[in-house]
Amino acid sequence: MRHIYEALAVAYIEDYTYHTRMADTEPKTEAILCEQCQQIPAKYKCPGCLVRTCSLACSKTHKSEANCSGQRDKAVFVKRADYDANTMMSDYGFLQDLTRDHALLLRDAHEQGVAQVKQKGRAGQNNTVSHGDGPPNVPLDRSQRNIVTRAKEQRQVMIRYMSPGIKRHQQNKTIWVSAKSRLVWTLEIAIPEITGLPNKWIENGFHDVCQVGNLWTGILSEQSNANEPKADGGDEKGSRKRARTDEVRLQLLSDDGNKYPFKSSVPAELLQVLKQKFSKLPVEDLVWLIRIQNLPANKPTFCKIDPLQPLYTQLRYQTVLEFPTVYVYSQEPTTWDGHAVTIQEHCVAENDTEDAAIAANSDKEAAVVECAIAANSDKEAAVVE
Repeated sequence: MRHIYEALAVAYIEDYTYHTRMADTEPKTEAILCEQCQQIPAKYKCPGCLVRTCSLACSKTHKSEANCSGQRDKAVFVKRADYDANTMMSDYGFLQDLTRDHALLLRDAHEQGVAQVKQKGRAGQNNTVSHGDGPPNVPLDRSQRNIVTRAKEQRQVMIRYMSPGIKRHQQNKTIWVSAKSRLVWTLEIAIPEITGLPNKWIENGFHDVCQVGNLWTGILSEQSNANEPKADGGDEKGSRKRARTDEVRLQLLSDDGNKYPFKSSVPAELLQVLKQKFSKLPVEDLVWLIRIQNLPANKPTFCKIDPLQPLYTQLRYQTVLEFPTVYVYSQEPTTWDGHAVTIQEHCVAENDTEDAAIAANSDKEAAVVECAIAANSDKEAAVVE
């Protein structure tokens, strides 16, 4: 990238020289007063908000009153008409900062051993994630590769793994149970309508043949272990072996009729809020969503799921980032981080979407051919007459 930096520097010098010469030939304009004291002509301009000041004292007063950092937002969008030499040099410095930060991160990862993860596999076997399964060059161990392969082949769900240092990757305890041919997920449940306290939690050991709605009703109806009476005659050693006080013990029903013991780790404070807000609402009346991945951040798109169906049937044709996150609403959301929300009624496979597009194009082509044939027939009939 050095030649790019050198080209930018040369372009900046030429642009700066040109504007300096033009400024010398232009007539002098009336001086602009300081926007802080309104008395002395301004000499400086705040990089953050472009407020003009006359001295260091006025600049400090402006920053304290306006809560301004005095630093330009290097990632802010700039129109082409407003892009000048100063903006270009700011971008140049931004690229240098990124290069330096990237080098520091690589050095830290090397020192901490993150980049030295070596996978045990056969000679010549590729142990990195393919482009469709996660960021390039993220190493996978044998278990993770097996999970990705089995999930894609037997559950039609794509799992993308993140870098080892990411918190979501560290929270992921998802496994593939070969004996029963199913995924046992780490599952995240989020309730964005709740504010003022953490509104999501993570469950481990959720079999994909179970229903999320069954988990939801069990959480709202069961009592926490904190309210259960202690066993008589229990000693201190026995009390340490008991379940955690913030766990809710459940029996989840699967699609084959079997019941699986499950310990929910929903926080007690959040559980009380959930009971107050959702205990009187039937599961089917709530809006259950999962977010569709691989889309721009300013186009949030969600897909509705049926909480009364096994989870694996609702994750088909979806891409999951480490583990699924289920969003629960009392009514359909309209915005997400300030952007309009798109909600799909059903999850559609990418192949089905492509087939539909091909079929639509075929119908259009057939209609054009029929119109052309009809037009030629009319012309021939006119000529014969």
